[in-house]
Amino acid sequence: MFQPSYQLTNSMVQNLIKLEVERNNIENQDLNLQTRNQLQLRSKALNMFHMAHIIGVDLTIKDAEKAVEGKKILTEDARGTILTNFRNILEFVRSNVIDNYIEIDLNILLHINKILLTDWKELWESKFRSGGEQIDNTLDSWQNLRNNNIESTSLQDELLRIIDWYKSQTGKVHNAIRIGVLLYYLIRTAPFVVANKLTIIALADFLMHKTGLASKTFLPVTRNLDIYEDEYLESWNRAITSNDDITLWLERFIRNLANDMLDTKEEVMKDLGSEGKTGKQPFLDLNRRQLKILRYLQTIPTVKREDYVQMMDVSTMTAFRDLNLLVKKKLLRVDGKGRGTKYLLSSK
Repeated sequence: MFQPSYQLTNSMVQNLIKLEVERNNIENQDLNLQTRNQLQLRSKALNMFHMAHIIGVDLTIKDAEKAVEGKKILTEDARGTILTNFRNILEFVRSNVIDNYIEIDLNILLHINKILLTDWKELWESKFRSGGEQIDNTLDSWQNLRNNNIESTSLQDELLRIIDWYKSQTGKVHNAIRIGVLLYYLIRTAPFVVANKLTIIALADFLMHKTGLASKTFLPVTRNLDIYEDEYLESWNRAITSNDDITLWLERFIRNLANDMLDTKEEVMKDLGSEGKTGKQPFLDLNRRQLKILRYLQTIPTVKREDYVQMMDVSTMTAFRDLNLLVKKKLLRVDGKGRGTKYLLSSK
């Protein structure tokens, strides 16, 4: 039977506790329907925003919100179609995740891959690798992580072993660990002829909703895989060189999930108008919004003031004050003038 190699460390346990505490804090809030709908819209928009960044499309949060409401994203190549398809996957997951009959299996893997390929590739290209076909690595920066020792003829058996382990550990292993294990081995098997990376990211959203980690918490799953991609690439490469010991990857994945859940909780509390003071001295006298944008800019090259307004749900004046203070502290620098003004890290 398939058995992943990892150790349950103190770091994992502590962050799993943090993850569950913040998850319960969100789920226990008494949210009216309007607030819930706003939070769901924001979560989907953030997922779109970060998928756009992953595939290299310059999209604002405001544009992402329009996109999740049905507006088409126009690009000079297929990336606009890919984003439209990703939006359709988000809708599929959110409308079907409550269906207990839809579970992770080979069919759901192929179904999500097929949605992603609609109007981009021929639908017959939505299939598992079986040997001899040309693998399309378009927009796939994870291709070097593939385990080339897995023969195409045994690929589906390998997938079934991984999925069977995932299912057999329900109630025995925390869902965040199960998802982390499954994601790593999907990356290693690279099962699809087209769009391995993008399909796996979409599957992450499905898994997080199916296990309840995102369905009631408004957690934008794609944000995690975008912001921390470089960190994850390092841990995946280290796992490969240590006989697929994925302890480090799981530590980082769970830690970042816990931090994302905390950020999401504070966004929810802010919407409720009940964001409390922590009593702690903020770093460099910065508020959480400013700290958050500094972290975003580690991955996202630039941000406009209007992006900040949408991302942090603040007024234009508050955005100006926040960003201007970061410029004065020489943490950010300004590029451009007027409506074209962008902010980026001073170190870049």
